[in-house]
Amino acid sequence: KIGSNAFYKCSGLTGKLTIPNSVNEIGHHAFSGCSGFNGKLTLSDKLVKIEACVFDNCSGLTGALTIPNSVTEIAGSAFYNCSSFTGALTIPNSVTEIGSYAFCKCSSFTGALTIPNSVTKIGEYAFSGCSGFTGALTIPNSVTEIGSKAFSYCSGFKDKLTLSNKLAKIETYSFCYCTGLTGDLIIPN
Repeated sequence: KIGSNAFYKCSGLTGKLTIPNSVNEIGHHAFSGCSGFNGKLTLSDKLVKIEACVFDNCSGLTGALTIPNSVTEIAGSAFYNCSSFTGALTIPNSVTEIGSYAFCKCSSFTGALTIPNSVTKIGEYAFSGCSGFTGALTIPNSVTEIGSKAFSYCSGFKDKLTLSNKLAKIETYSFCYCTGLTGDLIIPN
């Protein structure tokens, strides 16, 4: 276990950050504000939940980000403003909830964004400002709730938007400034 606030605002830490497989719990804000990292983040494959604000404002983390198959929830602001990731974001089928602001301002992710069929809730601002994603955006039928501004300012999407047929409401500004989306927009029944 790595406790809450364990390395909070240790901005002088550099290089990559590796969480070994012996770790199954990281407390909230554990690495929050550690802006000096300048390498890849590798997570333990035993983590069950990525707590709130664990890596927020770790703006130097680079490379692709793979969430381990053990994770079921990505809490609010978990990766807020981690703006230097330079590869794809991989979210496994184990994840059921993506919290508010979870990846907000992670503007450098590249490639397609795949929301797995296990996700039921996407929180407000979850992917806001993630302008590097490309391709189509598909909200799978498992999703029943999308928070306000969840995909706002995701201007990189360049294809069709497909919505979950289980959505009862499309919240305020959910897709505002998603200027690259094209094709027919079908609102589910």
